[in-house]
Amino acid sequence: MMRLEDTPATQAVAMPQWSDARIAVALDDGRFLLHDGRIAQQAASCLVQPQAGDRALVAGCADGDSFIVHLLARANDEAVLSVPGAATLSLSQARIALNASDSVKVRALGDLHLNAATGTVHLNARNLFTSVTDTLVEQTRHRIARAEHYLLSVRALLRMHGKQTLLTAEKDVKVDADRISVG
Repeated sequence: MMRLEDTPATQAVAMPQWSDARIAVALDDGRFLLHDGRIAQQAASCLVQPQAGDRALVAGCADGDSFIVHLLARANDEAVLSVPGAATLSLSQARIALNASDSVKVRALGDLHLNAATGTVHLNARNLFTSVTDTLVEQTRHRIARAEHYLLSVRALLRMHGKQTLLTAEKDVKVDADRISVG
Protein backbone atom coordinates (compact mmCIF):
# COMPACT_ATOMS: atom_id res chain seq x y z
CA MET A 1 0.00 0.00 0.00
CA MET A 2 1.32 3.47 -0.91
CA ARG A 3 1.73 5.93 1.93
CA LEU A 4 0.59 9.56 1.56
CA GLU A 5 4.13 10.91 2.04
CA ASP A 6 5.36 8.82 -0.93
CA THR A 7 2.99 10.36 -3.48
CA PRO A 8 4.43 12.80 -6.03
CA ALA A 9 2.30 15.64 -4.69
CA THR A 10 3.89 15.42 -1.26
CA GLN A 11 7.50 14.77 -2.29
CA ALA A 12 9.82 17.66 -1.50
CA VAL A 13 10.56 19.93 -4.45
CA ALA A 14 14.01 21.52 -4.40
CA MET A 15 13.45 25.23 -3.96
CA PRO A 16 15.99 27.76 -5.22
CA GLN A 17 18.39 29.08 -2.63
CA TRP A 18 18.19 32.88 -2.56
CA SER A 19 21.19 34.91 -1.58
CA ASP A 20 22.54 38.43 -1.67
CA ALA A 21 25.89 38.73 -3.46
CA ARG A 22 28.29 41.30 -4.86
CA ILE A 23 29.46 40.93 -8.45
CA ALA A 24 33.25 40.78 -8.42
CA VAL A 25 34.06 40.42 -12.14
CA ALA A 26 32.07 40.41 -15.38
CA LEU A 27 33.47 37.50 -17.41
CA ASP A 28 33.67 37.51 -21.23
CA ASP A 29 31.05 34.83 -21.86
CA GLY A 30 28.09 36.58 -20.18
CA ARG A 31 28.79 35.05 -16.81
CA PHE A 32 29.77 36.81 -13.60
CA LEU A 33 32.12 35.90 -10.77
CA LEU A 34 30.47 36.62 -7.43
CA HIS A 35 32.36 37.76 -4.32
CA ASP A 36 31.86 34.31 -2.73
CA GLY A 37 33.49 32.48 -5.69
CA ARG A 38 30.32 31.29 -7.39
CA ILE A 39 29.76 31.82 -11.10
CA ALA A 40 26.32 33.16 -12.06
CA GLN A 41 24.66 34.11 -15.29
CA GLN A 42 22.17 36.89 -15.90
CA ALA A 43 18.57 35.66 -15.81
CA ALA A 44 16.44 36.60 -18.81
CA SER A 45 14.14 38.57 -16.49
CA CYS A 46 17.03 40.72 -15.18
CA LEU A 47 16.94 43.44 -17.85
CA VAL A 48 19.66 45.66 -16.39
CA GLN A 49 23.04 44.20 -17.37
CA PRO A 50 25.05 43.44 -14.22
CA GLN A 51 28.41 45.13 -13.67
CA ALA A 52 31.29 44.57 -11.29
CA GLY A 53 30.48 46.07 -7.90
CA ASP A 54 26.71 45.63 -8.18
CA ARG A 55 24.76 44.06 -5.32
CA ALA A 56 22.47 41.34 -6.69
CA LEU A 57 19.79 38.88 -5.69
CA VAL A 58 21.02 35.45 -6.79
CA ALA A 59 19.00 32.24 -7.16
CA GLY A 60 20.99 29.03 -6.68
CA CYS A 61 19.14 26.22 -8.47
CA ALA A 62 19.06 22.52 -7.59
CA ASP A 63 21.12 21.64 -10.68
CA GLY A 64 23.97 23.86 -9.46
CA ASP A 65 23.34 26.80 -11.79
CA SER A 66 23.19 30.27 -10.28
CA PHE A 67 21.27 33.17 -11.80
CA ILE A 68 21.37 36.89 -11.12
CA VAL A 69 17.65 37.62 -11.04
CA HIS A 70 17.64 41.20 -9.77
CA LEU A 71 20.07 44.02 -9.08
CA LEU A 72 19.60 45.49 -5.62
CA ALA A 73 22.15 48.31 -5.87
CA ARG A 74 24.21 49.76 -8.69
CA ALA A 75 27.94 50.42 -8.29
CA ASN A 76 27.96 53.39 -10.70
CA ASP A 77 25.46 55.65 -12.45
CA GLU A 78 25.23 53.87 -15.85
CA ALA A 79 22.73 51.16 -16.75
CA VAL A 80 22.57 49.04 -19.91
CA LEU A 81 19.37 47.19 -20.77
CA SER A 82 20.18 43.72 -22.06
CA VAL A 83 18.27 40.45 -22.40
CA PRO A 84 20.65 37.48 -22.40
CA GLY A 85 20.13 35.13 -25.33
CA ALA A 86 17.91 37.57 -27.25
CA ALA A 87 19.08 39.02 -30.55
CA THR A 88 16.31 41.63 -30.65
CA LEU A 89 14.82 43.88 -27.99
CA SER A 90 11.43 45.41 -28.83
CA LEU A 91 9.27 47.78 -26.85
CA SER A 92 5.61 47.36 -27.66
CA GLN A 93 3.15 49.79 -26.16
CA ALA A 94 0.50 52.27 -27.35
CA ARG A 95 2.72 55.16 -26.23
CA ILE A 96 6.41 55.24 -25.37
CA ALA A 97 8.27 58.28 -24.03
CA LEU A 98 12.03 58.67 -23.73
CA ASN A 99 12.89 61.56 -21.42
CA ALA A 100 16.37 62.78 -20.63
CA SER A 101 17.35 65.96 -18.85
CA ASP A 102 20.64 66.13 -20.77
CA SER A 103 20.84 64.13 -24.02
CA VAL A 104 19.60 61.11 -25.96
CA LYS A 105 21.82 59.19 -28.40
CA VAL A 106 20.58 56.68 -30.96
CA ARG A 107 23.31 54.73 -32.73
CA ALA A 108 23.35 51.89 -35.23
CA LEU A 109 26.30 50.43 -37.10
CA GLY A 110 23.88 49.38 -39.83
CA ASP A 111 20.54 50.87 -40.74
CA LEU A 112 18.37 53.20 -38.66
CA HIS A 113 14.69 53.52 -39.56
CA LEU A 114 12.36 56.21 -38.25
CA ASN A 115 8.84 55.69 -39.51
CA ALA A 116 5.54 57.42 -38.73
CA ALA A 117 3.53 55.90 -41.58
CA THR A 118 0.21 57.61 -40.81
CA GLY A 119 1.43 60.35 -38.50
CA THR A 120 3.81 63.28 -38.34
CA VAL A 121 7.49 63.48 -37.42
CA HIS A 122 8.31 66.63 -35.45
CA LEU A 123 11.89 67.85 -35.06
CA ASN A 124 12.40 70.81 -32.77
CA ALA A 125 15.91 71.98 -31.94
CA ARG A 126 17.98 75.09 -31.44
CA ASN A 127 20.44 73.79 -34.07
CA LEU A 128 20.03 70.93 -36.53
CA PHE A 129 23.06 69.43 -38.29
CA THR A 130 22.83 66.74 -40.95
CA SER A 131 25.78 65.02 -42.54
CA VAL A 132 25.39 62.49 -45.33
CA THR A 133 28.45 60.84 -46.85
CA ASP A 134 26.94 59.68 -50.13
CA THR A 135 23.39 60.46 -51.27
CA LEU A 136 20.50 62.49 -49.86
CA VAL A 137 17.13 61.97 -51.54
CA GLU A 138 14.05 63.95 -50.54
CA GLN A 139 10.62 63.29 -51.99
CA THR A 140 7.62 65.36 -51.00
CA ARG A 141 4.42 66.76 -52.37
CA HIS A 142 4.90 70.24 -50.88
CA ARG A 143 7.95 71.82 -49.29
CA ILE A 144 7.91 75.12 -47.43
CA ALA A 145 11.06 76.56 -45.93
CA ARG A 146 11.51 79.87 -44.13
CA ALA A 147 14.86 81.31 -43.14
CA GLU A 148 16.43 84.63 -42.26
CA HIS A 149 19.53 83.65 -44.27
CA TYR A 150 19.77 80.72 -46.67
CA LEU A 151 23.16 79.85 -48.13
CA LEU A 152 23.60 77.05 -50.64
CA SER A 153 27.03 76.11 -51.94
CA VAL A 154 27.45 73.49 -54.66
CA ARG A 155 30.84 72.36 -56.00
CA ALA A 156 29.84 71.02 -59.42
CA LEU A 157 26.27 71.43 -60.72
CA LEU A 158 23.18 73.14 -59.32
CA ARG A 159 20.09 72.41 -61.38
CA MET A 160 16.65 73.78 -60.62
CA HIS A 161 13.77 72.81 -62.88
CA GLY A 162 10.07 73.37 -62.67
CA LYS A 163 7.06 73.79 -64.93
CA GLN A 164 7.07 77.37 -63.69
CA THR A 165 9.90 79.05 -61.78
CA LEU A 166 9.56 82.35 -60.00
CA LEU A 167 12.49 84.26 -58.52
CA THR A 168 11.70 87.57 -56.82
CA ALA A 169 13.59 90.02 -54.65
CA GLU A 170 12.55 93.24 -52.92
CA LYS A 171 15.77 95.04 -53.90
CA ASP A 172 18.42 93.35 -56.04
CA VAL A 173 18.96 90.19 -58.05
CA LYS A 174 22.59 89.64 -58.97
CA VAL A 175 23.72 87.10 -61.53
CA ASP A 176 27.48 86.72 -61.87
CA ALA A 177 29.17 84.21 -64.13
CA ASP A 178 31.75 83.88 -66.91
CA ARG A 179 28.90 83.16 -69.31
CA ILE A 180 25.14 83.71 -68.91
CA SER A 181 22.72 82.02 -71.29
CA VAL A 182 19.03 82.94 -71.33
CA GLY A 183 16.41 81.08 -73.35
